[in-house]
This record gives sequence, structure tokens and C-alpha cells, in this order.
Amino acid sequence: MNTLQPYPVQWIDRWQLADGAWVTVRPVLPQDHLLERLFVARGMSAQSRYQRFHTGLRELPETVAHYLTDVDHEHHFALVVEHFGPGGHAQVADARFVRDPGHPRSSEFALAVADTWQGLGLGRRLLGTLLQAARQQGLDSLYGDVMRDNQAMLGLARSLGFRRSPHPDDARLLRLQHTLHDADHPTTMPTGPRTPHPAGAPAADPHRHRSPAAGW
Repeated sequence: MNTLQPYPVQWIDRWQLADGAWVTVRPVLPQDHLLERLFVARGMSAQSRYQRFHTGLRELPETVAHYLTDVDHEHHFALVVEHFGPGGHAQVADARFVRDPGHPRSSEFALAVADTWQGLGLGRRLLGTLLQAARQQGLDSLYGDVMRDNQAMLGLARSLGFRRSPHPDDARLLRLQHTLHDADHPTTMPTGPRTPHPAGAPAADPHRHRSPAAGW
């Protein structure tokens, strides 16, 4: 983590969900890597993990967990949502965007909500917060790659003004894009394949390319 970058306390908040439960949202910290691993392994079903990471993993490798939590909140902005209840403390969602190296005014977003916490408005609030943070950082656009059968995410994104288009190199996916700037200044979006993840990634898949927001 870039120690010269101040912790963005303005994004700390408490939200009341549709069922009345209260959760805390805050920017991620480097020490959250274990919390993130538990969230993925225990909070998300196999289908949810596949929709989020586009690969069949059971748990996050330690290196990926650190990538997702040791961030600078400028080039890689990330939020976690926690619940403190009788059953203990748990992460129930996260959301992030990562600037595209070839298009620094565009960022790829990703979000995930634990299965038992879906349908309560968390995804909408998180994606809305990402859009707000992206605007404050002066980004031109936010985009994300979503599985074609992930109707919940596709519907949520559409309701918040994202446009969809075919993915440039993976038929399983649709690309969602939200333009954050004036229409007179179009943004060039990445269209070609990305660099495959280095050795140590999940089993090779010719259709899977490195996703900055996923960590692969």
C-alpha cells in the first residue's frame, strides 16, 4: 500500500439494508486479506465465485488476497462491507475499481455480495458508490465484464445507466460501460485481449484473460 496516500475516511459509512440490518462500509486495509479469503471461501457459493472471478476457484490464493486488499485507493480503489452481529464479525460484500494501465482514465470495476446478503440493496449501493468515487477521481468511464447468465448483475448495471456490448475476446462475457464525462469527449475503451496471468494462476483457459479488478 502506498503509505503516502491518506486513508480515504470519507468513504466510511453505515447503511441500513432492506431487512433492517445495519452494515459498515469502509475502504479496505492491508490487514483485511484473511477477511477477504473467508468471504470468498465461506460467504460465496461456487456459482457466485464463478460469476465474480470467471474461474472455478474454491478459495483465494494468498497472493491474490493481498492484491485485493493492499491497495492505494487511487489506482486501485476498494471497499468492504462488514456486519457485526450475534454470530460474530464477517465481511458480506466488496466492491472495487482498478485503472486500466493502457487507459488510465478508465477503470474496471467488480463487486460481490455474499449469497445470504443478496437482494437487500447492497449491490446497488456499492455500485452507486463506485460511480461516485470514480467521478471524484476524475475518471472518464467505468467498465466491467459480466457473465452473460448473470442476470442480476446485468439488470442492476442497466438500471444505473451502464450500456452493454459484446466482449471483445470472450464469448461468455458481456462488457458493461458507464461514461462519466461529457459526451463531447469520448473515451477509447480497451478492445483487445489482455496479458494472460503469470504462472501460479488457476488452470489455463484460452478464453480467460487477466482482469485487474479480479487479481488474475
